[in-house]
Amino acid sequence: MARKIIIVNIINLFIISFAEAGSDIYVLNNTDEEIRVFSSGDSNIINANDVEVVNPYQYYRVANVSRYSNIEAGKSYYFFFFLGYEHLTLALKLDGNVFGSNMSFTLADPETTHASGFKSDRNVYSDVKGEYQYYYKASYTGGYDNVTFVVDKKKAVKPTERDSLKVLTYNVWMLPHVGSNMDIRATRIAEEVKDHDIVFMQEVFRRKNEEDIYFTMNEHFDYISDKLDGGGSNTYDGGVVTFSKFPIITQSQYVFNNCIGTDCAADKGVLYTKILKDDHNFHLLNLHLGSWNSRSHRDVRILQIYEIKAFLEQLSIPDGEPIILGGDFNIAKYKFPLDFSMLLDSLNLLEPELTGPLKYSYDPLVNINLAGGDAAERERLDYLLYVDNGAIASSTAKIEVLRNFDAAMWGGWDLSDHHAVSSTFYIR
Repeated sequence: MARKIIIVNIINLFIISFAEAGSDIYVLNNTDEEIRVFSSGDSNIINANDVEVVNPYQYYRVANVSRYSNIEAGKSYYFFFFLGYEHLTLALKLDGNVFGSNMSFTLADPETTHASGFKSDRNVYSDVKGEYQYYYKASYTGGYDNVTFVVDKKKAVKPTERDSLKVLTYNVWMLPHVGSNMDIRATRIAEEVKDHDIVFMQEVFRRKNEEDIYFTMNEHFDYISDKLDGGGSNTYDGGVVTFSKFPIITQSQYVFNNCIGTDCAADKGVLYTKILKDDHNFHLLNLHLGSWNSRSHRDVRILQIYEIKAFLEQLSIPDGEPIILGGDFNIAKYKFPLDFSMLLDSLNLLEPELTGPLKYSYDPLVNINLAGGDAAERERLDYLLYVDNGAIASSTAKIEVLRNFDAAMWGGWDLSDHHAVSSTFYIR
């Protein structure tokens, strides 16, 4: 008798969980703009408005659609997720059956009344409207599939302007035993950074990934620096390398004498290159300072800043020539503003004006590789700065979220655990 009761209870629990099961609908807003989401459909089936506004570069669940409750066999139900007339609309169709429902989905133009081409598999699909690119896909959950709708904005590639330099710095997180999806990410980065004149990379540690990065970057950048390397028996080299579309005239490097803890396992330091563009010399310092924010780690970073100052002085750069420093400084600008001020004052640096909606280069609320972190961990660690010697007339900077939406990257879109920083410098 007891056994029968247990079996009945198990069956009842299964029926209840089956009846309550549904498909979650997600929107990833990969643009600089807020996106408002309006949903329509049978209110007995859709639980909408988990959020009404999807912030720039964030990923939200916007609705849950029941796959069993309130669904009649032989009847079809349509749901629409409207983002505005400038966007395509996600259309969802449920076909009721005795077991619940079958789901299919497509994109439709809200300026028409026609929705066709419904899909029911788990492939990545894409479409275009105006300046926007869309991706959408169903994903396996162990129960009913979820659907993700990505809104991306196509980047306008502008030709390089005279008397300017467009630079990007990116910690690429190719760190053995720590970084995830490294083999895939290493082959996707070049496509996302190719419209820059110069790219600074840090944490290019893993040999196989280094080869893939060099191969793909070399399609767009003719000149590659030597990699920062102390030349000794350390666990890791410096992991710092510079890519350029313009000739590298000279280069040198410096590995910090001061380090602490696990940071001593890598040859962190500064990589200097001088490039020639438009008959102007540009002096570039790509660097990676020590990590962590304990008092002792911050003290070591201060010592490293003074090492950078001494290295700069040894370079004997002529007066009036532009000097740009960039990389992963690991200086938490918002948590420790005095540390950042000390950096600027010690090296006579200025910071370009930050544009765009984002202000953090390390952001658990945006970066999928940091999922599970909280708002207290959001910080600015990566910078592009310049020496205040009168050579640079103006500059701007922007936090760049580099992502890829291929099937191999789906669900882990971000190409690193850091965001990149892009700056354009105009010389006098």
